Amino acid sequence: MSFKILCCDGGGIRGVITALLIQDLDQSFGIVRNADGFAGTSTGGLISLGLVSNVDIDHIVNIYKKEGSTIFQSNGWLLDAQAKQQDRAPAQSAEDLLGSGPGFFSCQYVNTGLQQVARQLVGNGPLSSASRFVAVNSARLWDASEKSWVPCTISNGKNNTYRNIGMVDAALATSAAPTYFPPYQVGDFGYFADGGTFANNPSMAAIVEAIYQGYANATSDIVMLSLGTGVNPVGVPPSYVSDPLDWGVTHWLWPSSNGVVPATALLNLTMDATADLATIQAGQLLGNNYMRGNVPLAKPFALDDYENVGELVSATQDYIKNSPDWQTVRNWVKQNWT
Repeated sequence: MSFKILCCDGGGIRGVITALLIQDLDQSFGIVRNADGFAGTSTGGLISLGLVSNVDIDHIVNIYKKEGSTIFQSNGWLLDAQAKQQDRAPAQSAEDLLGSGPGFFSCQYVNTGLQQVARQLVGNGPLSSASRFVAVNSARLWDASEKSWVPCTISNGKNNTYRNIGMVDAALATSAAPTYFPPYQVGDFGYFADGGTFANNPSMAAIVEAIYQGYANATSDIVMLSLGTGVNPVGVPPSYVSDPLDWGVTHWLWPSSNGVVPATALLNLTMDATADLATIQAGQLLGNNYMRGNVPLAKPFALDDYENVGELVSATQDYIKNSPDWQTVRNWVKQNWT
């Protein structure tokens, strides 16, 4: 018997892309009902925890479309405004002052609204109450036994250290994106940061966790569908590296974009590169039992770009309707998932 896992990437508001792709497949093939488990990182963790809690995918799509301003509630806008206005002309409006994340002197957003949305999705029960396998990734900022920070795959597996934490705690721990949201404290385990710091694509972590916790005996048992949050056209062209010796903190970690170089370029590189690596490795391990779907984007969208969620929806709808790549995904799902 195969063990079917639906995997959802991180990407903030771009999670609407993942949700729309799931919605299309669910309408045609009942993909959520037929899944044996779910895995996610950050916004994908929220989706996964919602699905395992039997929240309808249509409701999840609507949250992304309508609740962006609830999720991204500003923290201390004046300090961030001052930071963002260095070496720039004076702002003409509150919107100019506030701008978009990430935060400079402090995290850009409080997590009050994120907690509110998470409770809508998963309720107040423990992670162990989930009736199907679910795993999300997070980075624990201090493990006393290791005397270091450690990567964590948080699941409801019977031997998982974190299986008895709350669903909401798992949701907030996986989605505490550095510089955007504050680190999130989970009881005596301490503080956690977004799992996108090491596994923005949760495919490999999910494969290992499913086998380690006894849901699957070997990689040959696993059938996995991995859905991304859009392929952002970002990178560092050679023309933007006039002198490689200049690439210190102000280039790698600067909180504002510079031409095509994205804000906090190092964080973006880490998330994108680890996601691509997981895609390659999972494909090598699972062969035809692994399928990846993702939407190419015409321009970059930040994690908190909720004001342009309509553009993300349109790009995804066009991909679903016209892309031969998506038709390949649909054909694979029809053959391997139903």
